[in-house]
Amino acid sequence: MYVTLFNLAGPAILAWLLMIFVPKWSGTQWLVRTAIVPALLAVLYVIGIALLISENGLGFMRDFGSAEGVAGLMARPEIALVAWIHFLVFDQLVGIFIFRDNMHHRYVPIPVQSVILFLTFMLGPLGFLSYYVIRWARSGSPGGRRMETLV
Repeated sequence: MYVTLFNLAGPAILAWLLMIFVPKWSGTQWLVRTAIVPALLAVLYVIGIALLISENGLGFMRDFGSAEGVAGLMARPEIALVAWIHFLVFDQLVGIFIFRDNMHHRYVPIPVQSVILFLTFMLGPLGFLSYYVIRWARSGSPGGRRMETLV
């Protein structure tokens, strides 16, 4: 079942390819606006977590408290596959944040945005940090330019 969840998550790469190669296309804009891909991935993640809990109980979570415990958990294929889906969800959300923020403010040209999104897709935090540093340098603020006032 875990391999099935992993295989169902695979098409998420299509959203990345669209954001990287055709960011102005209306289909890409819709995917980014709705965040449907990370939402669907999150459903797969919830199914995976439910399976893990039903098979192992909640006790396996205590192993997250140490490096050895986490390494031991990741050595278990079913946990590693569910963790991979977790990574896919959050990397995609970070990619959507970068995409939306840059398309609104244009801190970097679209070709540079595509490189940053590729880095985010392949090396999550490195892509985010790249964008964050550039945005800070270009805007003069770690928060970037202000958008509308939040209510």
